[in-house]
Amino acid sequence: MIELPENIKHSFCAAKWLMVTMHFGMGENHSCYHPPIHRWKREETDKDPSALHNTSHKIEQRRQMMNGERPAECYYCFNMEDINPDAISDRKRFTNESWALERRAEILNAPYDKPINPSYLEISFANTCNFACSYCSPGQSSRWEHEIRRQGSYPIEDPTVHQDKMHDMIPEENNPYIDAFWKWLPEAYKDLRYLRITGGEPLATRNFMKLLDFVAQNHNPNLTLVINTNLCVPEKNLKMFFEKATTLLNAKTIKGLEVYTSMDTWGPQAEYIRDGLDVAQWEETVRKVSTTFNVPIRVMVTFGLLSIFNFKTFINKVFELRNDGIDIMFNCARLVDPKQFDLRILPDSADSYFQDTNQFVLENDDKIAKVEKETWAMVYDFWQARYQTMNETERTWRKDQFEKFTLEYDKRRERNFSSVFPELKGWIEV
Repeated sequence: MIELPENIKHSFCAAKWLMVTMHFGMGENHSCYHPPIHRWKREETDKDPSALHNTSHKIEQRRQMMNGERPAECYYCFNMEDINPDAISDRKRFTNESWALERRAEILNAPYDKPINPSYLEISFANTCNFACSYCSPGQSSRWEHEIRRQGSYPIEDPTVHQDKMHDMIPEENNPYIDAFWKWLPEAYKDLRYLRITGGEPLATRNFMKLLDFVAQNHNPNLTLVINTNLCVPEKNLKMFFEKATTLLNAKTIKGLEVYTSMDTWGPQAEYIRDGLDVAQWEETVRKVSTTFNVPIRVMVTFGLLSIFNFKTFINKVFELRNDGIDIMFNCARLVDPKQFDLRILPDSADSYFQDTNQFVLENDDKIAKVEKETWAMVYDFWQARYQTMNETERTWRKDQFEKFTLEYDKRRERNFSSVFPELKGWIEV
């Protein structure tokens, strides 16, 4: 492994070369999760399917990084590092993952515009999903899409929930980018270290099962297959997944399988945030997956303004599952888009919950994994720096947007914000 040159230590991120998320239903992609997604150019992918990853937009961001410039779209990590230079941002984390370190010399010694195969590939075949999470969008949830088309836009400025801002989803069965993917995959597959399937809800898509068959039939001993699932799918979908996964693991063509799922807090508050979630069913399926496959289960926490009040209860649930022999960990990522869910707009009365949770984390240091402590610390630091990183005008606007969103959300979903979040009683008028 070679060290990063001084001139790019503060601008370089390996994710721009080696990591990609592809949303085939929207015809869009990004590297990594935080920058805005950008659309593919059909003429590029028709000519060269590797342009699914090596887009002209991304190559420009690579050029900036190699010139020591910070791409504007990568503000998520750079802002965090400005708040705390010692923070382990995702830029630092991704750049120092094993799959990135082993290819560092390859990247640094090649022209920035040279096409390269990713090491970490995440794909969403369609927006098909049985959830309609409050912070999600029509592009990643068919339930959201159907609601917006049927009931119209939400009365806020967020374009993701505006009917006139929606572009037509590309159907899974007739998608030129999925066709390009199947042409490109045999070449890209040899360099993959992580292949992650997300959604929507992948267990509800056709190409997901086809991909499991491909992995079972093609040898890559360095590959970890990662499945993102809400774990609340109908039993028939779960049964089919179990059958395919059993065949795949018995074939021993890959290094291993991991299951990723989401939970942003616990109890009714979690169910309010992630509409469609049943926490009891989620826990039951976590236990069933662990018992059946004995694979790691990783919980993605999208930490927005509604996560904090019951977050300590969620951590205790993780402890309980671990005590029962389940390999489970969580990873926090602060929610900054859509902007109305930014935790920095919470009233100061929420500070007691942040302090209490942080003290709980410190007191249970021996029970909490390194990544859990580091990612929680970034959430906590973000809260602590709220007045340095957001002015009052912006805070007031985001609160107003949240209030308007919540009024409409409760009406459409037959919810009651005030009863579920008594901690915020009187903060907004609902």
